[in-house]
Amino acid sequence: MDDLIEQLVVDLKKKKYSKSSLENHRRDLKRFQQWLQAKHQDRSILLSDLNQLSHTDLQDYRNELLHTLKERTVARHISSLKLFFRDLEVQGLVPKNPMNLVSFPKIPVSPPESLTPQEVTALLDSPSSEHYLGLRDKAMLELAYSSGLKIKELLNLDIEDLFLDLGFIKIRGKRERMVPMTQKAIQIVERYLEESRSSRLLNKEDSCMFPNRNGTRMTRIGFWNMMKKHAKRAGIQSKINPRIVRHSFAIHLIQNGIDLPSIQKLFGYKELDATLQYAHVNRPDYFEVYQKYHPRAQAQSTISTYNEDQ
Repeated sequence: MDDLIEQLVVDLKKKKYSKSSLENHRRDLKRFQQWLQAKHQDRSILLSDLNQLSHTDLQDYRNELLHTLKERTVARHISSLKLFFRDLEVQGLVPKNPMNLVSFPKIPVSPPESLTPQEVTALLDSPSSEHYLGLRDKAMLELAYSSGLKIKELLNLDIEDLFLDLGFIKIRGKRERMVPMTQKAIQIVERYLEESRSSRLLNKEDSCMFPNRNGTRMTRIGFWNMMKKHAKRAGIQSKINPRIVRHSFAIHLIQNGIDLPSIQKLFGYKELDATLQYAHVNRPDYFEVYQKYHPRAQAQSTISTYNEDQ
């Protein structure tokens, strides 16, 4: 089974799955392999063993996971298994995919953590634009918040992904998309490109948008440490990380009137359900808008009068 797991990882890598996703899928499948080995007196798991599995067996495994893991983690395990057996089915190694009837656990939707608009402003104002690193940091933080970028999307940006005259940046990946930028972000990025970026590149031909101190592309850890430094300098006491900044972007837009389908497009989500974590956020005028535009709300006074006359 080890070879089958590694083959899947190779296939997913070709599809540009992130390094962390690959490791998560490998780890999930190794745990499943250990579960199977325990059921077979710790012997190696053969393809014939996988062929004998029913959806009931796999549903039992899912239920066992729920005893020790959170629903979201179990959902990832199920996703890993679905990818694994679908790959075996495509290769003709299993006649029928036993994962087709295995359901994902229901994941409780809880409000995501976020920063207040005042905390975001303090964070973005923290880097000094008088120093090349400060100007780079300011451009990165401004872009992360103005466009709601994942840390991977931000760090993978190249010069050719910028369309500053149009106010957009191109996000590459499994679902390529164009994301708008605020005017403030455009101004800071333009200044960064003019005054800071070129002199910091180790290789002058490198298209990397944000080099670190040694002139190569910044790492996730490097960006995380930079954000923590500026959050501390800004006096932010709330929990903060790149994902929370992304959540703040979505929540602040919703509070100012944008709808969930628009958030779906900005984030490049395939399904609207992915935005349900933001469904608890109401616009300030939510009730007023509801009463004003809902046809049943408008008709209420007419209906009441009619009933009284009867």
